[in-house]
Amino acid sequence: MEPFPRVLVISHTAFTTSDSMGSTLAAYFHQYPPEKVAQFFIKDMRPDIPVCFRYYCVTDNEVVNKLTNPFFKPIGKSMLFTAEELKDTPGAAAKADKIGKKHRPWMHLVRNMVWASKVWNNRRFKTWILDFDPQIIVLQPGDFTYLYQLARTLAKKLQIPLMIHQSEAYYLKDEEEHSLLYKIYRKAYKREFEKTMQYASHCVYLCDALKRDYEQYFTTSGTVIMKPTVLEPRRTEKAFDKQAVSFTYAGNLGPAVGRCEPLVEMGRAIKSLGYHIDVYTASRGDHLSELTEQNGIRMHGAVSYDEVQRILKQSDFVLHMENQSAWHKKEIKYAFSTKIADMLSSGCCSILYGSPDIASIAYFKDNHLGCVIENQAELYDKIKELIDEEALRESYIDAALKQARVFHHLNTNGKQMNAIIRSICEGNT
Repeated sequence: MEPFPRVLVISHTAFTTSDSMGSTLAAYFHQYPPEKVAQFFIKDMRPDIPVCFRYYCVTDNEVVNKLTNPFFKPIGKSMLFTAEELKDTPGAAAKADKIGKKHRPWMHLVRNMVWASKVWNNRRFKTWILDFDPQIIVLQPGDFTYLYQLARTLAKKLQIPLMIHQSEAYYLKDEEEHSLLYKIYRKAYKREFEKTMQYASHCVYLCDALKRDYEQYFTTSGTVIMKPTVLEPRRTEKAFDKQAVSFTYAGNLGPAVGRCEPLVEMGRAIKSLGYHIDVYTASRGDHLSELTEQNGIRMHGAVSYDEVQRILKQSDFVLHMENQSAWHKKEIKYAFSTKIADMLSSGCCSILYGSPDIASIAYFKDNHLGCVIENQAELYDKIKELIDEEALRESYIDAALKQARVFHHLNTNGKQMNAIIRSICEGNT
């Protein structure tokens, strides 16, 4: 077996910095030769990470147009890039599709029926597959049932193994909805998921909680490979000055994630200590109205990822928070923010505010990687203690850097993924 088997990645999104799933998956192929990777994706977006040069994209809109108009131009786009082209043009966020953008049962069912028509499965697609001649398929699934069927069908037809990257808990989360359409959708989704898991040779999980809970249902072998970071784990050179302590939050504040409320609570506590939180986010909307200087928060808008890295290295504390409402705790139980690896490698002390029922919060608490605050009443005292106690800050930083070097290093995690792929192709997994 050659050192790097040819890998076909099937996913919703492209390898791109504009999407967390796309960037997470791309990080695993950091050590893989780009010419040995091809990607099939279904979101209307442009890749911008040079871990793969060969792409094929079919969108929901194209499939709908072709199905409703047989004379519509042939659909599906084969793309071949150079490393320079991918680096020079940042990927745009995915455009909205006519179907699939809203997670309603009837939309899921319609979407699956549309794709099951196979109007997209034309000579162009078949030629693209045969030209690349993959030796293994890596599936990054979501809540779209048909991708499971596509990955499994291709693997069987080509007689190659299938590996699944499990970064979500769609199978584990049954919503409290009892409509007939929801029951039909969930039954179909679980059936395809179960068939795919039974066929798969191996699963790579994003965190321990996902692996633990999926393995209660499936016997498919699995490995946890956490999200790596491009940040080299090392201490900051910034001297700690109690007169000018800096607190930073950089990340998603969209209405769905519910982080504004706990962020305001942290801001008020930090303001009462004489400081403020610098917030960097691309999020916009009326739900941000309380993120004000009166509440200890200074908004700075969006910055590039390179700038985020620079900001983290100049901060004393980096923050992460999650909403503790019953709905959010259930919805984000397995959430493992893409910022976690950056926080650990930044060299500054992490403060997390939220419930340890959430995977990312539990990860810090269980491994002593940062100060975890579970109750609003404790915010003032615990943050003040961190400011006053150098030894406590240093203990968290030491543990975080050690964890980052072992479990979140770009090269280490890439090599681990390479070894798993090779082992599967050799029939050892």
